[in-house]
Amino acid sequence: MMNMKKLLTTGLLFLFLAGPAGAQAVEESLKNVPYDEVLKMATENNDPKAQYDLGVRYFEGEGVEKDPLKAREWYEKAAAQGHSGAESNLGYMYENAITVEQDYAKAKEYYEKGAAKNDKYALFNLASVYKEGRGVAKDPLKAKELFEKSAQLGLVNAQYHLGDMYLTGAGIDKDLNKARYWFEKAAEQGQPESQFNLGIMYENGIAGLKRDHNKAMELIEKGCEGGVEHQICQ
Repeated sequence: MMNMKKLLTTGLLFLFLAGPAGAQAVEESLKNVPYDEVLKMATENNDPKAQYDLGVRYFEGEGVEKDPLKAREWYEKAAAQGHSGAESNLGYMYENAITVEQDYAKAKEYYEKGAAKNDKYALFNLASVYKEGRGVAKDPLKAKELFEKSAQLGLVNAQYHLGDMYLTGAGIDKDLNKARYWFEKAAEQGQPESQFNLGIMYENGIAGLKRDHNKAMELIEKGCEGGVEHQICQ
């Protein structure tokens, strides 16, 4: 249950993002197709979508025993044919040393391949690389540009991270109205931290919003129920 007394006495208590971010592409175009059929498509037809799908299944353990090594092997087959999701996921594996030695340069190379095809996950992961300076010089403006492209394609994590950059002014001009815009987009998709921050904005009547205590409570509660860790949620 939310601690209402804390909410009323602590004023602005936004959630500020901490630590690096990265995401695996997990959207399977063949999710409802039985494993045997997907395997046949991947092996006999050399279908990159099927190969990517198998990679996701093995990485996530969906309908099969989780096996990151098999996931990587299928991603490599799909990426060799230019599948952007597979390229992004291989980059993620190299960045995070999953079944391979950590290699930021190789991760960036794969992310760039996917990003060139406008893959929202690759754009997001490449943005994170530039934001955190992993293997490259930190470049918040480049990160913002890439997060924005990913956010416009609907990736909820990119929408939240972009909102967070505008909220904090992390290497870019602080802009609460733009922060609110992207938090609203992410909150519509159920992103807990965005719901929470948007609720704080309503509670304090900032970022062009009229103060609305009831709306604030509704959004903050959704964020807390979604797993936000904050003293108000205790």
